[in-house]
Amino acid sequence: MTGTSISPVRLSRPGAGNQSLQSACPISHFPSPIPISTTINTDRLAPVIIMFEADLIFDPDRSSHGHVHSSCIVECPNGDLLSVWYENGPKRDDHYYTKDADKSDDVRIGAARLHRGAKEWSEPFVMCDTFGVADNSPCLAIDREERLWLVYSTMVGAPTKTWDSSILRYSVSSDYQKPGVPRWDKQEILIIHPRGLDEVVARGADELRRFADWDNKNEAIARGLLERLNDPYARRLGWQPRAHPLILSDGTLLIPLANESFGVAAMAMTSDVGETWTISQVVPGKLGVTEPSVAAFPDGKLVVFLRDDTDDHRIKRSESLDNGNAWSPIRATDLPNPSSGIEAILLRSGKLAMVYNDKEEEPRDRLAMSISEDFGETWKWTRRLEDTHGQRFDYPSIIQSRDGSLHVSYSYNLRTIKHVHFDEEWVTGEAL
Repeated sequence: MTGTSISPVRLSRPGAGNQSLQSACPISHFPSPIPISTTINTDRLAPVIIMFEADLIFDPDRSSHGHVHSSCIVECPNGDLLSVWYENGPKRDDHYYTKDADKSDDVRIGAARLHRGAKEWSEPFVMCDTFGVADNSPCLAIDREERLWLVYSTMVGAPTKTWDSSILRYSVSSDYQKPGVPRWDKQEILIIHPRGLDEVVARGADELRRFADWDNKNEAIARGLLERLNDPYARRLGWQPRAHPLILSDGTLLIPLANESFGVAAMAMTSDVGETWTISQVVPGKLGVTEPSVAAFPDGKLVVFLRDDTDDHRIKRSESLDNGNAWSPIRATDLPNPSSGIEAILLRSGKLAMVYNDKEEEPRDRLAMSISEDFGETWKWTRRLEDTHGQRFDYPSIIQSRDGSLHVSYSYNLRTIKHVHFDEEWVTGEAL
């Protein structure tokens, strides 16, 4: 057995109130010492059937993959699920290592499949491993022509320089619905030339200076930001993917990106399988936003939600009325964020879903899903996927499969990837 299967929870629940379900299946189903808790809230008077399933993609006690983090999940045209993440490979004498395992030379992209109808995930395999450097932050998309895209970054300066030395890369495959590594039709690098970077960074530096501190730390940060604008490597390297690329209504592939040198976001878009690219305006506003996730609304508007690395501790948002080329000034949402990854998705019901750590500070020991019926202005429903003090659950990836159900994958204590599968009504408590 490769994946660790957790029996599904299916409850018929008349009556009102909240029901806390600790270990819906016997705790022996979990690889010790990893605990689990699931909370199911019930607040409707009418009977509702709840579907919730969970499993670990691999058992870390049977097969360690080192530091396991930052997954992304897609449904293939044949109904298989494919998940990727980054992990550590075997130690080598000719590689450099650091105490931060995710920044060592042996970091690679791992993957596994859940074949349609199967109960367990396949044996993990190596999706990508650039010799001698760290491959990180993978994301997946399937375009209108049913081609698989793998977008990721390679830290060319690790371990001395890390995220800010990343070069953006992508691979495209039309032959991926079989066991093992896809056969890649195209593998390229993508150098970002963002529009409006100087203006956004200059305004951010001015804002820092207006809030001077006693030891002039803000002044030093502002000066460093402006100096980096003159460095072509800082401008063109350090761009990271995280959430799913979005397929726009005209088939354009949009990749949400953020630059780790400046704390800004922008989009890369292609309509010809990467032959040419359009790079958006940098999303304007306060610096310190990363890991964007973009959703498309029925009226044609795009909304990007952003991780918040500032002291606001709130998920940020910005809007575009021209397919992602220009963006409105960033503003805060009501959702908390402890400087951690998020993902948003527009559901077929017309509601907007967000998966995130629903707290302001570390540790990332709660993971929740909230649903909005007014495109993210307010969030009517929230259910927690995880809530165990001192544990770590983060960097979620969410899809809605063809049958309408939801799949979320996320880092589970940095040892494995957890996959949960549930209905929208598990969150809303409403029959759809």
